[in-house]
Amino acid sequence: MEADAVCRNVLNEIEECLSQIKRMPLPPFPVYENTNKAAAYISYRLKEYDSVAYYLSEAHGGGIRSKLSLIMNPDTASKKELNDCLSLNSEYVTKGYHGLTERLKEMPSEWTLIQITKNYNPKDIVTPRPTDKPTEVGELFISRYQCGQKYKNIKPLTIKVDKAKSSLGQKTIFEVLKKSLEDTNDRQNKDPVAIRNLRESASQSIKSISQEIHTSWIKHWICMLLGNYIDEKLAAEVYSIIDNVIEEENMNISDRGRMILYQITNAVVQLTDDEINNILKEVDCSAEEMKKLESAINKYKLNGSHLMLKKRHSVLLILDEHLECLPWETIPCLKRHPVSRVSSVHIVHRLYNKHKDSIQNGLMKIKSQGYYILNPDKTLSNAEKRMSSFLKERNINWPGIQSQEPTSEQFSSILKKNNILLYCGHGNGTQYLHSLDLDKLDLQCIPMLFGCSSVKHTDKGGRPNFVGASYGYLKAGCPCVIGMLWNVTSLDADNLARAMLNVWLPGNPINLQEKWPKEFLDQQDYHVERELLRTLTIARKTTKSFFNYAALVARGIPVIMTD
Repeated sequence: MEADAVCRNVLNEIEECLSQIKRMPLPPFPVYENTNKAAAYISYRLKEYDSVAYYLSEAHGGGIRSKLSLIMNPDTASKKELNDCLSLNSEYVTKGYHGLTERLKEMPSEWTLIQITKNYNPKDIVTPRPTDKPTEVGELFISRYQCGQKYKNIKPLTIKVDKAKSSLGQKTIFEVLKKSLEDTNDRQNKDPVAIRNLRESASQSIKSISQEIHTSWIKHWICMLLGNYIDEKLAAEVYSIIDNVIEEENMNISDRGRMILYQITNAVVQLTDDEINNILKEVDCSAEEMKKLESAINKYKLNGSHLMLKKRHSVLLILDEHLECLPWETIPCLKRHPVSRVSSVHIVHRLYNKHKDSIQNGLMKIKSQGYYILNPDKTLSNAEKRMSSFLKERNINWPGIQSQEPTSEQFSSILKKNNILLYCGHGNGTQYLHSLDLDKLDLQCIPMLFGCSSVKHTDKGGRPNFVGASYGYLKAGCPCVIGMLWNVTSLDADNLARAMLNVWLPGNPINLQEKWPKEFLDQQDYHVERELLRTLTIARKTTKSFFNYAALVARGIPVIMTD
């Protein structure tokens, strides 16, 4: 039997397994996700790329999707609409690839979803994971899902990335990251000099990992990670440069080939000549056609030095659970641009449907109605002084509490009544509100959680999905959650908070370096920035350590402050 026929038979069996899983009252989402990865792997082998895009979209988000889909009998039309975004039996799922494209068309054209998925590994289905072993990652799939209906001819695109070849000695980036986090979390070490040295070493390691993701792993496929230009003329040029050559030369280029070529022009100033040539090899065309395409791209690049500083729309990163620990936002091509993390296409779709009446031009509008909780357990007195002084100097007249732990009822009320919660304390605040109580809330609030590991997703081992407090906040409807991937030092956490709020909230930003010269060592950026995700790139510059710089992330959809 030919290889393709064998693959087809295997794919049919996998699809039957998926059908059985969907009929279960409580689907085992880790198995469902891995089975979809297997289907994507076979489909890629068969060059059925539309199916690959669909199966991979179903291979993410089980951790939060399983909780949300337990709402079995929604009692209103709006709740049914939200439930359909997640259900394994909604039309979006039963329609397969066409259901996926329907989801994407409903959402704002300013959004680009970039999904990065571990390739299928049969051991992941049957072998329990130990909690203390660094992740092993082979090949990756990168999928690009363009939202909206503005770019009518743009289709989902998926490419495969070879296994990473590390240049960090013989260690993988996951092993290096694990050691860095362990060294900085060692509570037995009381020597201030040793602690300082370990943190500096960890910073260098994180910076190396950030570079390594590009140079040794994603390589030329970084072109897949960039959002679209805000300037509509520039965004149109990305497509017209390629379309004009294809039409003028009467080339017969597949849809997939055209999508790949668009990625080159969209990222051309970020790519070396060798990287461009490596991408062009993936396009099925003649040598003569290749030369003409290369010539047009090089001409565009030669005249495009101004493109490096142009603003781009937001990228929503959908990361495989095992890739969540890495500092994706700090890799060179992304660090200047707005990036947020989301668990899956389904979760983005649900957040969009929940908040769509407040979304305009791809940004959810909110007002500055906030509440602060500073140093609730009374162990961060310096942080309390820094933040309370800042709130006063910046004329942020929110109600709040200091050196006082909120009751469960009080914490719940704060989340329900406010658009913003500023939390400066240990952890993520859920120690004051049980997860089951958080699950019952219907929120519009943006928790800004400047505590250690506040938005970390934790691997508990075994076979379950990863867990994290941000799942609870997003499940309750929070459009966005701000927080830390790992433990950070108190001063840098406070600097990040002050720098973000300073430029984001209504009113005129103050000169932080002038007010607190010992805490803000460098002159900072004080221009008004109402888009929340863009404030993260400003705030990261205030940290003394790259380790802390890389910890700050957003989870959710883009938000804008209205005066």
